[in-house]
Amino acid sequence: MRHLKAGKRLGVTTSHRKAMMRNLVTALLEHGEIRTTITRAKEMRKYFDKMIGLGKKQDLHARRQALSFVKSKEVVKKLFEEYGPLYETRNGGYTRIYKLGKRLGDNAQMCLIQMVDLKEEEKPAKQAPPEAISEIKSELQSEEPVKEVAAEEPAVEVAVTEEAVEEAAPAEDETPEADTESKPE
Repeated sequence: MRHLKAGKRLGVTTSHRKAMMRNLVTALLEHGEIRTTITRAKEMRKYFDKMIGLGKKQDLHARRQALSFVKSKEVVKKLFEEYGPLYETRNGGYTRIYKLGKRLGDNAQMCLIQMVDLKEEEKPAKQAPPEAISEIKSELQSEEPVKEVAAEEPAVEVAVTEEAVEEAAPAEDETPEADTESKPE
């Protein structure tokens, strides 16, 4: 019996579970949001809250404790420089969980867990592509004659293909003669 045993086992060994929690916390600190199962997300919140608490302390011992758990030095730097001051006045509740539905393979309930109070500028969620798309749109709007030429080209190709079909098809006069000569009577 598991009386007074806190935490879920998640169906894996202790070492696997510890490594999984380290990976999930590191990924959440790095990306700001991750997709996982609801049970893993709820279990991971305890470890994530502890890391944010260490980030709020801003001392050497807390930094070393965070480095012993989080797998990346860059993520620890981000934790202490960005997230610690961001959550300085907040006493808890650093994450939110959105249910996404069931996973196709094993029907597990999936969720999106993300950090709260992150502004759009702080999220590293693909900021470069919108700029590239706006630049491409502006270039396309300035180059309208290129679009007209592109519209004329398929018509030329169609004419070439019709001529090729006419040349490839044998004349009607030739087909009956070939049939009558080849048949022995």
